Amino acid sequence: MKKTLLLMAPLVAAGLALGIAAQAADYPSKPVKLIIPYKPGGGSDVIMRIAAMHIEKYLGQKMPIVNIDGAGGAVGWTQAAKAAPDGYTVTQLTNAMIVREATGSANITIGDFAPVANIGFVPLTVTAKGGGAYKTLKDLAAAAKARPGEVSLAMGVGTPAQFVAAQVEKVIGSKMKLVNAGGGADKIAGVLGGHMDALIEPVSSLVGQHTSGQLRILAVLGDKRLAFLPDVPTAKEQGFDLTAGLFYGFGAPKTTPQKDIDTLAAAVEKLGGDADCQEQLKKINFEWHFMPAAEFRKLIAAEHKTTMEIGKELGF
Repeated sequence: MKKTLLLMAPLVAAGLALGIAAQAADYPSKPVKLIIPYKPGGGSDVIMRIAAMHIEKYLGQKMPIVNIDGAGGAVGWTQAAKAAPDGYTVTQLTNAMIVREATGSANITIGDFAPVANIGFVPLTVTAKGGGAYKTLKDLAAAAKARPGEVSLAMGVGTPAQFVAAQVEKVIGSKMKLVNAGGGADKIAGVLGGHMDALIEPVSSLVGQHTSGQLRILAVLGDKRLAFLPDVPTAKEQGFDLTAGLFYGFGAPKTTPQKDIDTLAAAVEKLGGDADCQEQLKKINFEWHFMPAAEFRKLIAAEHKTTMEIGKELGF
């Protein structure tokens, strides 16, 4: 009897190992949850929701969305970081997480996640009132130099816009009056009402008002002009060495197995060739730029270094 049991033990162990291996090979065998750390309907939610809607055909499983708003994203990111690192929970990674670390306003950092893949960027802009005194970033810079500390630039304290506003001051070589105007709608209202000269805001929020003439985008802070706004020059074209934008990507709890991350990244990459997905992203003026995990990790490291340096300069 003992001999029989001893002979059976390796077989049982082998069977368990094969079962575990088969389970791993079947990943994902159930839906992969996407935690978006903002309320539904915002820019981040719309972008990530489009990607999640179309990934099912490549992942073989649905990607249900859970919106967990609060503390500028910290509540949702905290829950995502604490989720089981089994490949069945992912979240959105973006610059705002790094800014929150730089300002010391959250106990969660982007280092608590394993990058999966980046899907694209939304350049930030310097924008003024349409039909006003400023036609270009050069005009705004000249006014700021002529009246140091008087030309106002709307941003939001503790947001990427504040950090970019500090960079704008640096490249134009003059102090500006940085106004903590809050969110995008409040910044836009302030400029349209003539209370502030210009604002920092993602380009996707401004296309309609720029096209109608209510606002004028003085410079897009990207590497090149945008296909959907070919009339708007970059800051670099105007002699100012500044690029700034928001990256949008997927991340998983830090110790998620690399094989699961690779599977997820492969599914994300296929969205680049999905005509329906790309058409929907185009409608919201989002330009696709896929980066696999290794490349995305390098991007995050570079953004982290720059943002932490600016944070120290700002006194955080």
